[in-house]
Amino acid sequence: MKTLSNSQIHDFNENGYLLVEDALSSDDLNPLIQEFEEIVDKGAKQLYGDGEIDSEFKEEGFDTRLAKITEQSPTVFQKVFSGAHTGPALFDLLINPKLLDIAESLVGAEIMCHPAYRVRPKLPEHARTLVPWHQDAGYMEPRCDSVLQLTIWIPLIDATVENGCLEVMPHAHRDGVFLHRQNPENFYLEIPDEEFQDVEPVVIPVNFGSVLLLTNLTPHRSIPNVSHQVRWSVDSRYQDAAKPTGYQPEAGFLARSILEPNNVVTTPDEFKRIREEHKPGPGPNRWAKNENND
Repeated sequence: MKTLSNSQIHDFNENGYLLVEDALSSDDLNPLIQEFEEIVDKGAKQLYGDGEIDSEFKEEGFDTRLAKITEQSPTVFQKVFSGAHTGPALFDLLINPKLLDIAESLVGAEIMCHPAYRVRPKLPEHARTLVPWHQDAGYMEPRCDSVLQLTIWIPLIDATVENGCLEVMPHAHRDGVFLHRQNPENFYLEIPDEEFQDVEPVVIPVNFGSVLLLTNLTPHRSIPNVSHQVRWSVDSRYQDAAKPTGYQPEAGFLARSILEPNNVVTTPDEFKRIREEHKPGPGPNRWAKNENND
């Protein structure tokens, strides 16, 4: 077990974020990259066969092929970006002991994998993948504002300033949940600029194999992707299993437990079944009263 040091835990609690370098190896990440490559390849073949794109773009690499395809058809991008992916390699990453050890350092030994994990292929100059300032807590029910819901942000290629890495507001997690409004141009919630006072944002490039930890109260955003690359990443989220997730549209699962070891989800098939059989409840709507207020 490689847990965080006391110094790392202090920095995380103090700043609201922590970069953990070389947390994962190529062996940890390459199976998921291959899983996504297979999805993109299958989608490209189908679109080309249907005459919707003029090439399968087989000569392109993992970091560029989806962008080329999406220039002619959004179908493959939408499939991956939807949040519905339940592949075995993704499950294996979500329960990777290295990630669970990091999570245990902060949320304890009873670990729930939060329902809102996300796969994010951030396309070059693409409005839908430009995420504005927000807190993850803004998307959850208010009863979870005091629950640490740890995000472990995992790039599948080097996340650079050019291809749209994350930017955070340090220390602002101490100020509770900021006002969020629906961005009129996309489906994201957004914290208005005037909510931030005297806080200097920090841009955080993250190399392949390293991970970025965020609290659910840490304001963050992704900066524009001005490169030719697709900045692939995964958001995994973890919390104390005894506390509510505050998010009913999707299902989480028990990832590690001393108290209830028989309820820990251990297979990709069980993970897939839990996700697909979940009956969605209402999504959090805490900002509805503010939608028409300027």
